[in-house]
Amino acid sequence: MRRWRHDQARFAPHALDLARLVRERVRAEDEEAEGERDDATRAARRDFGLLIDFEDETEAPLPVAPSGESREFAASGRRYAVFTTRYDAVFGATGLVRRAQLREFRERLDARTAEARLSPRRIARLLAPLLTWPRRDDWTFGEEEGRIDARRLSQLVASPAQHRLFRRERHHPVAASALTLLIDCSGSMKGYAEPVALFADTLMRALDLLGVDTEVLGFTTGGWNGGRARQDWLRAGKPEHPGRLNELNHLVFKNADETWRQARPGIAALLKLNLYREGVDGEAVDWACDRLLAREAERRILLVISDGCPMDTATGQANDDYYLDNHLKQVVARRSRAGGVEILGLGVGLVLRPYYRRAAAADFAEGIDHALFAELARVIGSGSGPGRLSLSGTCRPWRLPPDA
Repeated sequence: MRRWRHDQARFAPHALDLARLVRERVRAEDEEAEGERDDATRAARRDFGLLIDFEDETEAPLPVAPSGESREFAASGRRYAVFTTRYDAVFGATGLVRRAQLREFRERLDARTAEARLSPRRIARLLAPLLTWPRRDDWTFGEEEGRIDARRLSQLVASPAQHRLFRRERHHPVAASALTLLIDCSGSMKGYAEPVALFADTLMRALDLLGVDTEVLGFTTGGWNGGRARQDWLRAGKPEHPGRLNELNHLVFKNADETWRQARPGIAALLKLNLYREGVDGEAVDWACDRLLAREAERRILLVISDGCPMDTATGQANDDYYLDNHLKQVVARRSRAGGVEILGLGVGLVLRPYYRRAAAADFAEGIDHALFAELARVIGSGSGPGRLSLSGTCRPWRLPPDA
């Protein structure tokens, strides 16, 4: 443009290119700002709606997951039993899906991501204060208060009015947290596979920007109605009190050693519906907690996504309806007392309060938006973690890479 500033005909095309670039950047910033305003407006309307009673416009609260007491579990002294672990297995999800189908799933998930217009950078900024730990990395000099900087005392003699003689600690947020997403892959979750996959993919991408250690795990069974474990029980003459009576399949969609980009195919495997069978939640929570405790982190969070109580037909028929339900409560209570892992619940269309003290609910049928991630941040922030600390020093905000 400078070269052709005296030639209008040659100057114009370059000026138009620059104008288009500025327009695109301004439009992108306006869309993100508009999204933030929309979230604030929705929150204001929700709070205002609490003050007014409109019979026709009031939304019904989401139902609470059903729960009860298991006579079989109580009669055994609350000791959980397993008939056989012979057929239990842990699988990498990508090994269960053909490559061509995995590419198709990934393309489908990418298309849904584009339609949803979610901003991983915005979500990362929302979660950063909750999942980072401040570390002192340097000093700031020339401050008006703090610790005296001996190197600047000579300035006091030369310029008595000079007050910038102090230094202060400077802190930088470090991602010292580990988060595991544990997804219920039971048959009733098939209808939510796509929005749950979109949620998992977006959350992992946002946390990857922060450098948070993440995993995506799932749990299901190897067969319907007990599979090979039940067949063994029948051949053994149906002994009483068999306990859990199915073969477990624990799935790894993204392991802790992978970045989001490396794990993209694995996360897309959530769309393979024939993986979804029945669910034994208690043992899955135990398994996920053990994996979390093996990772170095100052804060470990397990987020369980489920649409209800544990359900395995064979186990329920051989014991009673709430046998697996009571075991899940026992596992969560035991792990919570032991510490080391914070267990949160995210209910799909219902509230998981009977199982998880810290829980949120979301209507995944309505789609995924930034409000859901704001609710997740609220639940994460309700516990004791790095995000609740305050410092007197200077803490620089997260700087996300420009190409992220």
